[in-house]
Amino acid sequence: VGSIPANAADDGQWSQGLISAARMVAAATSSLCEAANASVQGHASEEKLISSAKQVAASTAQLLVACKVKADQDSEAMRRLQIIAAQEEMLKKERELEEARKKLAQIRQQQYKFLPTELREDEG
Repeated sequence: VGSIPANAADDGQWSQGLISAARMVAAATSSLCEAANASVQGHASEEKLISSAKQVAASTAQLLVACKVKADQDSEAMRRLQIIAAQEEMLKKERELEEARKKLAQIRQQQYKFLPTELREDEG
C-alpha cells in the first residue's frame, strides 16, 4: 500500500501494529483451518467453525484498518480494498435479508395455523 510520509516514531509504532495485526490474521486463519478439518472429520461443531471464521474476519478487519492508516487513498491497492469491502458489505446485507425472509415466512406459517379452516387456501 502506498504510504503517506510520517515521522520515524510513528512509522515504528505503525509497523509494530501492522505486524501484530498480520500475526492475528495468521493465527485466526490457522485456527479456522483446524476447525474446518475437525468439522469435516466430525470432531468439531458448526459453531466452532463459525466462531473461527468470524475471528478471521475480525482480525482481517483490524489489519485493513492498520493498512488504511498510512495508505494513499488514491492508490490502486486502496481501490481494490474498497471494492472488496463493498462486496463484503453486500454479502452481509444479502445474508441479513435472507434471514429476515425466513423469519417472515415462519411468522406467516404460525399465523396460518390459527386461521379457521374455511379461510385456508390450500385445503379443500
